[in-house]
Amino acid sequence: MEHILAEAGRSGQMHRAYGAYEKLMRLSVSMFRIGAIGFGGGNALIPVIEEEVVKNSRLVSKRDYDEDVLAACITPGALPVEIAAGIGQRLGGYAGMLLAAAMMALPGSFLVILILSVLREGQGEVLMAIRSSSIGLGAFIISLLFLYVIKTFRQLQGEGQKTLQVMGIVMTAVFLLSSEKNIYALLGTGWQPVFGLSVIAVLGLSFFLIVFLSQARTRRRYVSAILLTAVFLLSGSGFAVRLPVLAQVHLVSVLLMSLLTVCGIFYSFHRAEAGDTEKGKQRLLADIIQEMLAWLAFALFFALPALLLVPDSLSYIGGGFLSSLFSFGGGDAYLTIADGLFVQAGALPDSDFYGQLVPIANALPGSILCKILTGIGYFEGMRAGGMLAAFAMALAGFGISVAASGLIFGMVARLLRTFHDVPVFRQVSFWVRPIISGLLLNVALSMLRTNLEAGLVLSLPQLPVLLLTLGLAGICLLVLCRPRASMAGLMIFSSVSGLALMLI
Repeated sequence: MEHILAEAGRSGQMHRAYGAYEKLMRLSVSMFRIGAIGFGGGNALIPVIEEEVVKNSRLVSKRDYDEDVLAACITPGALPVEIAAGIGQRLGGYAGMLLAAAMMALPGSFLVILILSVLREGQGEVLMAIRSSSIGLGAFIISLLFLYVIKTFRQLQGEGQKTLQVMGIVMTAVFLLSSEKNIYALLGTGWQPVFGLSVIAVLGLSFFLIVFLSQARTRRRYVSAILLTAVFLLSGSGFAVRLPVLAQVHLVSVLLMSLLTVCGIFYSFHRAEAGDTEKGKQRLLADIIQEMLAWLAFALFFALPALLLVPDSLSYIGGGFLSSLFSFGGGDAYLTIADGLFVQAGALPDSDFYGQLVPIANALPGSILCKILTGIGYFEGMRAGGMLAAFAMALAGFGISVAASGLIFGMVARLLRTFHDVPVFRQVSFWVRPIISGLLLNVALSMLRTNLEAGLVLSLPQLPVLLLTLGLAGICLLVLCRPRASMAGLMIFSSVSGLALMLI
């Protein structure tokens, strides 16, 4: 009998191990597939990843996914890579974390190097085909963004009419504060944004309001929150150019809001019940250190060939790691950082960066940060020692972009997971979805703008591109709202429609 029980125990362990392995492989394939169709930047992929890992594969719960999205949105780095790392860590520990993040970043980085190294002679034709296909895929991404917003309203219906109205106001406010630049560009007015808040500024303001108002919902607090928000917005608006003193007022408002937020978080921790929170504290520091070491080992593994083959590779690796840690605000913001660290410093000519790398990276799927850093490594390696050195440096760029993205994200994600029962984090989890929805509506405008700009590059009239984008987005949205809709089929249909537009 003991022998039978022992065999049954071993069989159960093997079955569980196989199940975990199978789940991890499914996650890796899903991340690679999303990375291969990830047009539109990091925020645009939030609903794409959710559809795959929450609804279709059911690898993680919606609450866990929203938690990882929140951590990715408030930390620097490549957002889809961070989300992939968070999901991978939940399913497969450190191995799952590293594998999922790498698979998300791999397609875009690989395609950049492929085009730069192999397809130089036919690059124009290849880029035209990619841009044309991306018009259709851009329309598909727009439909997914609107689907996310629709699902947000559906999920909020159970919270009551008043809560639904407040959430709608929050979503609209976030959209208007972040979308001025895109709205004016699409209208062709040439106006400059009055507020034009970055994603980080919107999230920072939202986080302050949630923390500040969650402590006590009194009239005094509401008035104080409104006044501070008004000062923050007005002092950081276009009026600050005319009145330089407003820039100092803006800095003071940011510092005051940051201080109140920190105090509110400490107050919320003080109010939290002991139990799970105390238990989580005992493991938190050790887990963070182990995860940091795992990311550093990952970066070293990919950087080792460059360190051995290219004498001056350490400066590129250090600069790339630093640039990733400061990459707040998405892909466009990272281009500015990369320009300052590599182009302005003389490490990379303008012609290579803006003439080749940026157009190729913008036309391909995947994280801008990972693609740009990998491409810069390729150019620096090519000048330093030929093709072998170029591949080694590109590999280093890929590794450090992924590792730097996961490093800070891992710390914040663990804090959210360990202390998710702290009152302020419960409030943040409740409000994060409408805030993200407002930001995604702005991303939809960006995708529409990108499609129109791609049409201009392809010498296509704007009206057919606009009609194709809106029509495809509408068709895809109608299909996606039906049960058992095929995302793969819609992606192929959208991509072929974009190619057909160029041929016609």
